[in-house]
Amino acid sequence: MANAVWLDTKGKVTRLITYADHDTIIVTLDKAGTDVTACLNKSDFVISQSISAEGRARMYAYLLAAKTTGSLVTISYNHQNGCEAWDTNPAIYRKIMRLQ
Repeated sequence: MANAVWLDTKGKVTRLITYADHDTIIVTLDKAGTDVTACLNKSDFVISQSISAEGRARMYAYLLAAKTTGSLVTISYNHQNGCEAWDTNPAIYRKIMRLQ
């Protein structure tokens, strides 16, 4: 069994999407990042609904500040077993593990 490895993508935040009825937050950078074969969406990342509300709020605030100032951020995500479900599909988005 292989261990998951974090991949990093550095870029500017171009879009943040939040929903009233869903705790997952969608993030788009100006760089698509490395393709994760298991995840269907190849351009967006997510702050997972499985992260605590406080953790999601910290990540969202960090990304919102970066978007507002045009600063570069580094998003880290797993190259395997790191996809976030959306509705009935179990593997849509690459799940953010760390922000820098």
